[in-house]
Amino acid sequence: MKKIVPDPPAPSSRGLTAHTHFACCDGDHPPLFAVCAGAEFDKAMVHLIVMLRSAYETNLQACDTVKDNHLAGMLWATQHTLEASRALAESMMKGIEGQARV
Repeated sequence: MKKIVPDPPAPSSRGLTAHTHFACCDGDHPPLFAVCAGAEFDKAMVHLIVMLRSAYETNLQACDTVKDNHLAGMLWATQHTLEASRALAESMMKGIEGQARV
C-alpha cells in the first residue's frame, strides 16, 4: 500500500529560543520588548556574546572613571561577573560549533 501523506520533517536537534519579554516597568501596559521564539541557539548565542562584550566594555569604562571606593568595589564585582558570563557564553558557543562539525 502506498502512503498518500509524506512523513513530517524530522525535528531539529538544535535548541530554539522561547518567547520571553523583558524591560517590564510593572506598568499597566503589556511589555514593549521581547526575545522572539524560534531563533536557533547558536544565532542567539552570538547576540548574547555581543551584548556581554558591550556591557563589559561599558562597565570597564565606569570602573576606570569612578572615584568612590565603595562604588568602585561594586563595579569591579560586576566586571568580574560580566567576564565570567562572557567566558561561559563563548565556551557554550564553541561547544555548539563543535557539535555542528561532528
